[in-house]
Amino acid sequence: MIEAIWIILIPLITAFILPLISQYSNKLMRIIVIISGIANLLVGVHILVKAIEQPLVYNLGAWGSRLGINLVIDPLSALMIVLVNLISFAIIYYSLDYISENQSKYYLLLFLLITGMLGLVSTADLFNLYVFVEMTSITSYALVAFAKKDISFEASFKYLIMGSVSGALVLLAIILVYQSTGTLNLAQLVTQIQVIPLITKRLILALLIIGFGTKFAIAPLHTWLADAHPAAPSPISAILSGVVIKVYIYALIRILFLLFNVQELLSLDLDILLTHLGVITLFIGHLLAYQQEELKRLLAYSTIAQVGYIIIGIGLMNLAGLEGAIYHIINHSIVKAVLFMTVGIFISKTGKTNICNLTGLGYSLPLTSFIFTISALNIIGLPPLNSFISKWLLTTAALKSGFIIPAMSIFIGSIISLSYYLRVVISLYSKSGDKIDNILVSGKLKLPTVILSLLYPFLSMCPNFLLSFIQEVATFLLEAINYQNILLGGEKWIGLFT
Repeated sequence: MIEAIWIILIPLITAFILPLISQYSNKLMRIIVIISGIANLLVGVHILVKAIEQPLVYNLGAWGSRLGINLVIDPLSALMIVLVNLISFAIIYYSLDYISENQSKYYLLLFLLITGMLGLVSTADLFNLYVFVEMTSITSYALVAFAKKDISFEASFKYLIMGSVSGALVLLAIILVYQSTGTLNLAQLVTQIQVIPLITKRLILALLIIGFGTKFAIAPLHTWLADAHPAAPSPISAILSGVVIKVYIYALIRILFLLFNVQELLSLDLDILLTHLGVITLFIGHLLAYQQEELKRLLAYSTIAQVGYIIIGIGLMNLAGLEGAIYHIINHSIVKAVLFMTVGIFISKTGKTNICNLTGLGYSLPLTSFIFTISALNIIGLPPLNSFISKWLLTTAALKSGFIIPAMSIFIGSIISLSYYLRVVISLYSKSGDKIDNILVSGKLKLPTVILSLLYPFLSMCPNFLLSFIQEVATFLLEAINYQNILLGGEKWIGLFT
């Protein structure tokens, strides 16, 4: 069996050998980044298959599970690993043509970003989770500024300030946990968290929600994202929106449901707080997206709105809500990555970013425009596309839980998103503007968008298998004792489909 540690070692080793190899051969460097991306994706799929049968544990050093540094790959971690590696490989391949300058520095930062994300979703203790959070954040700041333009530096600095403050809040929460329990091991904290006084628990919760909420752009802490996405290179916008903010959401739900049982969270009215924050985030994102003329900024605000949908599902604090949230994480990760990559093609071939300047481009870039259109309809949630299924799950879960306003907000939000995405599609296929002929797009730019968009039919037409898997993932997440038994021993997890 392939050891779980390789999921982190492959991108980490790649990151540090690339600058050396680039000194001798850029062609060899490009080959290595492709091989590394494929290898990590295959390792991730292998780990997912094994984690479905039995979650994986890897102990670093000889100190044992209670004292050592541990990696735990349970069903949710394995799902996130595959998602991160899938989107990351698409970005790696796409960037071969999109990024023409300083490729070795770019791929160094990109592979460190991937390492941070994979470490974050694999680690089993709070200290190393914080280390990987900061590793992910710091490389994100650098990649936003990679274009070395004034707007990039400004957006990166704003991202840095808000990210540093939010990171400090998360660190303070971790310090409070350690001060109260004497451990940072997530499995041990399942039971030891009960010794923490109620007032301290409330403070820890507040720090975690504000800290991670800033990192995944929950309103009103979302402002950095709207500046960072337009300023960053399009492949970086794709990975930020596709998976970076998702691993921060993972970190929050992992800690929430391990450290606090559902009844305790409900007694603190966290369901009301999170669902209302989700509704506010949803409407702020959609309404601000509706006002935008610059396409990447529109997509950025759309991402903020989609975070709102996910937070509503988490806030319901039940199995159905988590199923919808996890399904929407998968859908949005893939669809928004495709949208940003198609917009990147528009920008690289025309130099235009405003919606009004894209008139007629659908006839000059037919395949790219078609993929953008299908992806836009998908993220809106039109049936029978896969985002409709996740939004339907969220809506029905909210209604069954008695949350009428969040359920209505999901529907209204989709109507608003239809209005602003339709404006873009109409512009693309309008014949009133000048037609630009013979725009050729390389296979390296087209292929990732084509392959990822081909997943839409699978996610739409094979929902039963996927929903069965997601239901088991959510069930595992809600039962914290499962995680504790994996790492510290106890009753074995019997596997998802046994």
